[in-house]
Amino acid sequence: MSRHVRANTRHRLRGFALILALLIVALFLIIGLALLSVSQSSSLATLNVERKEDSFNAAEAGLNTAIEQLDMSASFSATNATSTLSNGYTFTYSIVNNLANGGSTSAKDPVTGGLLTVPGKRAFVYSTGQGPNGERATTVEAIVRQPSTPLKFPNDAIDAGLDIAGNWNHNIGISGSAPGADDAIVHANHNITVSVGFLQGTATASGMIDTLDLGPGGVGTPQLTLPTAQMPAFVAYEKSVALAGGPYVLYIPSGGTVPSRYACPSGAPSAGCTVFLDGPLSISGNQTINFTGTVTFVVNGNYTATGQAQISFQSRTKSLFAVNGNVDDGGLGTMYALIWSKGDTILHGNGYQRGAIVAGGNVYMKGGGSKGGFLYDPSLGNFSISLPGHIVISTYGEY
Repeated sequence: MSRHVRANTRHRLRGFALILALLIVALFLIIGLALLSVSQSSSLATLNVERKEDSFNAAEAGLNTAIEQLDMSASFSATNATSTLSNGYTFTYSIVNNLANGGSTSAKDPVTGGLLTVPGKRAFVYSTGQGPNGERATTVEAIVRQPSTPLKFPNDAIDAGLDIAGNWNHNIGISGSAPGADDAIVHANHNITVSVGFLQGTATASGMIDTLDLGPGGVGTPQLTLPTAQMPAFVAYEKSVALAGGPYVLYIPSGGTVPSRYACPSGAPSAGCTVFLDGPLSISGNQTINFTGTVTFVVNGNYTATGQAQISFQSRTKSLFAVNGNVDDGGLGTMYALIWSKGDTILHGNGYQRGAIVAGGNVYMKGGGSKGGFLYDPSLGNFSISLPGHIVISTYGEY
């Protein structure tokens, strides 16, 4: 082969090599651009997911805030309540509250714009979370309810979490609801050492002493479950109801004056009205307090009555006198109510206490007047209270 031919061959090979190198470089460039595009798309997708999570978390924070508000007050409602989180995201929540009503109501769905049904004893809560720069919003919706725990009281005339003790003379005693009824049932979860003029009913003690029933059947009986441990939750709930206000509640701060007369307005719910005194109560002289209608009267402290003082509830109304402390019920006594004390209950004075008694501590019978005693009111039997619990979610949706 001539020198000229060999030179041309080398030039052609160099040309192919250069073209091949350029093709390889172009291929790597294309691959690099593709990888960069994939990386950018992945980063954008990750950012969108993070923004979605942040807006969802903000919406959830609004839902939780609304539920906390309902826990504090079952009558709470809100429209477009807004707050900002530490990361700059905001939430806006609303509550259509139907917890107190048995029938259904309607509400506008913020997502579809249509109407939805909020069943009775339920609330509709919705919350929208959004970023600080107008990022895509997330809305969560929930139908919530407030389950209740029944507080049940024994169907007795007098029940004591500890002892029943003291002394009444032969003129006064524990009377049944009517002559010959003999329905005044007395029980102590410890011992009965009381001496009274008479008992028109039966007595049992979970301890080994029962001076009102000397037979073997009167001692060593099973203890009764009393709702004493639920008194704090009951008082806290009734206080929240009273503080929320409304036509069927009356809140009286500590040191305030309880009106001499209070009538529960017509149209009140079946549970009646609540009068809440946020402190102790002491009445004396000829002071009287009269309640008309079904009333729950809560004293957040001790109660004492002396002289001719008296509290009177309307008969046959299943009214409750709840004392978050000790009861010293003297004077002319308390009429026609279930007296529920967290601690001890003392009965004394010249008046008849009419109703029923559940004491978390002891029941003491003191004094020896010429008249008085305790008269069982059977209309207070099978007494129960529904204590609302924490708000729970029935149905839930995210959009």
